[in-house]
Amino acid sequence: MDLQQCWSCFLKAEELLKQGHWPQAHYLLEDVLHDLPGHIHQAASHQDTKPCQFACLIAGLRDTAVYQSEILNNMGQQSRAFEVLNQSYGLLQFLAIESSDLIGSVSLVLEKHSEDLLKHMGAFCHAQRNAQWQLEYEQVERAHHHFSQLKRFNELQPSSVVIN
Repeated sequence: MDLQQCWSCFLKAEELLKQGHWPQAHYLLEDVLHDLPGHIHQAASHQDTKPCQFACLIAGLRDTAVYQSEILNNMGQQSRAFEVLNQSYGLLQFLAIESSDLIGSVSLVLEKHSEDLLKHMGAFCHAQRNAQWQLEYEQVERAHHHFSQLKRFNELQPSSVVIN
């Protein structure tokens, strides 16, 4: 579905959630999560994408993932609930290490939403009261640490200068 349809589905799902219609919202959010990452990648590589537009896409991904994860958790589908958060978090982490003007201009937004998804994963895993979920979260924390180091390393690298 195109970006406008994706946004419309997200807004309808939000409305349905407020009304307590979780099953219907779940199906709409599933569609959004299927297509939104592609729109994010496309926007990241498009030179005309404005930082505010990209920041909205990132926020939309975060909100969609959190909503869908809560629904799946309430439906007893804990593995899928975690997977939704983890995949969205991973996408934001990989975007954050890209080197482009657009990514640089929204780096604080990327970091904020990544951290927020990480907190949701932590709360989710701790709420499961299961050692396996604790181990899962520890792995995510380790990956987070490595991504943070990679981002710092990339920031310290001087821009390559080409002399003609």
